[in-house]
Amino acid sequence: MDLVRRTKRMPYAPKAVAKAKRKGRKVSTRRLGWVRTGRLSANHPLEMYYIDVGQGDSSFIVTPNGKKILIDGGIGNEAFQFLVWKYRLDLPDPEPVNIDLMVVSNADDDHLAGLISIVAHPLINVRQIIHSGIAKFNSGFSTVLGDTVGQGKNRLLVTRHNEVDDLAEVDLISTMKRWRNAVRNEPGIIYRAADSRVKSIDIGDSAISLNVLGPRLVNQPSKGGIAYPWLGNPAKTVNGHSVVLRLDFHNIRALITGDVNDRGPPHLMSDPEFAAEADAHVLKVPHHGSHEYDRRFLEAVHPQISIVSSGEAPDHGHPRADLLATIGNVSRSDQPILFSTELIALFAVDADAAASDADDDVDPDATDPAMLGQARRRVKKRLNGIINVRSDGNDIYCARRVAAGYQFVTYKLPAAPRNPP
Repeated sequence: MDLVRRTKRMPYAPKAVAKAKRKGRKVSTRRLGWVRTGRLSANHPLEMYYIDVGQGDSSFIVTPNGKKILIDGGIGNEAFQFLVWKYRLDLPDPEPVNIDLMVVSNADDDHLAGLISIVAHPLINVRQIIHSGIAKFNSGFSTVLGDTVGQGKNRLLVTRHNEVDDLAEVDLISTMKRWRNAVRNEPGIIYRAADSRVKSIDIGDSAISLNVLGPRLVNQPSKGGIAYPWLGNPAKTVNGHSVVLRLDFHNIRALITGDVNDRGPPHLMSDPEFAAEADAHVLKVPHHGSHEYDRRFLEAVHPQISIVSSGEAPDHGHPRADLLATIGNVSRSDQPILFSTELIALFAVDADAAASDADDDVDPDATDPAMLGQARRRVKKRLNGIINVRSDGNDIYCARRVAAGYQFVTYKLPAAPRNPP
């Protein structure tokens, strides 16, 4: 493992700049600079960003051929602010951003709510959305997730939606109602439920494969043919049946797990092929580092780099100490890497940002230019909480920014062997 020391900004390193000019190539990443030619690659890497959204989840992936995947959006506007910052949507006449795939891993607000303003924004085009198929209802069903049949261990959730119009005539909770309306107002979006029967999703980049490992449905012939095992209560059921995605790029695998808890993985792993399919180098740790985890699931993943997305308000005690210790214990590396957005997010939030983000029932005005400028200023305060993971398909690079003057702590790791089949 190589710890790469900080590179100072140009004004503070004139000798290094002069040397780079002689031996390198001029490049621009919003700031003009020079990079040694030997450090440049002809191929674009896989980029994975784990965005600090407080107590919630949001991951953003750019594939080697430039396809963009947004998985969850947190409860506030942080994911939107990240897109404004990364693609400079606050500049005059910005280029629209295409999101080739948006994933809603589950219907809880801390995954879903932040996606609403993104879908509605005129500068962001969402092409395809996949979801777990589980919605949350205000009334009209026997549970907040819909109707169930059976009792005890045989109880099944039988209400499932696929297309957005399946939610047209039902009484949804507030967040889901706003979500439904935002998606219906963008008629070009492909919207569908995904589960382990789908297997793979094509987003137009042959360099990667994207596989759906969960949720795993069961047969229920009398109620539409398929259903979800009931996992004890609505919260555990909606979390345990999160969308689980595995991304493959050459020798590298990344697994994003939503909120799968201690109830969902035993059902997933009842499929004898699941353990081998879940094996991955990079793990977005389930459920914000909750104590409700399944050790066998983590052993099957056998991660090399793990990222916990959590926040301090509301305080759920995430990430839990036993979960963090278990992640290190099941790692495939002698020097495992474990990041937590909460533990490294050394920033202050503007008072107006905190006030607006706290009001979940007010949709931001996506057409207000002032909103874009505010979004960029706010996200710059959160850069310390963004985990940056990149790969050329063989080596993995991961970094976090520390507060002292644009300094990054960066790790380079060759991909460790996967579990034997």
